[in-house]
Amino acid sequence: MTLTVLAVLTNVYLFQSAGHRVSVVRVARDVPVGQQISRADLDVAQVAVDAVQTIPAHQLDEVVGRQAAVGLRKGTLLATSQVTAQVAPQPGEALVTVPLKPSQVPAGLAPGWRVRVVFTPGSNGGHDATANGSPRRAGSGEVPAVVDQVGEPDTEGTVSVSLLVADAHSSTVARQAAAELVALVVTARRG
Repeated sequence: MTLTVLAVLTNVYLFQSAGHRVSVVRVARDVPVGQQISRADLDVAQVAVDAVQTIPAHQLDEVVGRQAAVGLRKGTLLATSQVTAQVAPQPGEALVTVPLKPSQVPAGLAPGWRVRVVFTPGSNGGHDATANGSPRRAGSGEVPAVVDQVGEPDTEGTVSVSLLVADAHSSTVARQAAAELVALVVTARRG
């Protein structure tokens, strides 16, 4: 008898929990990172939300026109951290793509993380050239950056990481990255 009462109470609880649903914003079709979000990219879903971060359906119009901070996949519930009002790069910034071997990618690296691009010595005797062409010891420089996007590994395992850097440092970072003479050091993870 006690087992039957417990089963009935459990079913009543589950039924009531499932009945408490809220309207939230859902991604209607894939949106690449950086693309402006249109109304056609979004729809509304009724879900039982507990500890999942979501955007309430009544805020849908506030999302339209913002940028995708990460790649958005069709069918996922949209969270505030996945959208941004800023268009990258801002004036004075440049977007530089750095190819990294899987072992060079910091664990969990994600958009918004702050990093230092550290120039490493290469097989050329440890020397490279500065922007004005004069020799400089490789490994002597580092540039602060913010991760804009982390790509999927290609067929060789290389991961392309897009970084926002000060425009004045963009050429140096691009040259060092092309020569595979960079390492990333995480200085702050996005909350």
